Amino acid sequence: MAENDEVRITLRLTEGMRDELKSASVASGRSMNAEILHRLERALQWEEDGEKEANALIASLEAKLAEAISVNEYLEALKVDLIERLDRADEARQDQTPSQEEPIFNIVLDAKGHPISWPEVAAHIHRTAKAAGVETVSFRVAVFDADRQSSGDRDREYARLVRWYQEQTRKHKAQIREEK
Repeated sequence: MAENDEVRITLRLTEGMRDELKSASVASGRSMNAEILHRLERALQWEEDGEKEANALIASLEAKLAEAISVNEYLEALKVDLIERLDRADEARQDQTPSQEEPIFNIVLDAKGHPISWPEVAAHIHRTAKAAGVETVSFRVAVFDADRQSSGDRDREYARLVRWYQEQTRKHKAQIREEK
């Protein structure tokens, strides 16, 4: 049978479908038979095109998934590398942390309301440490605002440190006077 050979079939349609096909054929300017053939060809072509489109979409999604997996593997490797670097940095910091045998200096600097620079603070701490016979010193700094009204634990701690420092200064001055 050749490709253009026609085969006659009997087709049963519901009354509503027949009316819809008749309206569509009038609107398109085709016979009812030509409208049915046109719609069947479109449906078959859509099925074929749809399969091709679906396969292309699947291939695209598989490629994107492979890329996402690759990016995820890269990020996981980066995470492991960063964790290792942080661990090494922590170990290095621990190696630099003063041991428990090193003395700890608690110093309150009273600038009498005048600002002093951090280099001056560091120089004072190092001079104090040197006077105590310590070659190197690590220090942590806590800054208290002397002008604040006393309220809360921070202010009480500041006041306690100031009183202690002033007492130590009086003792030190008295000791120097006695030695003269």
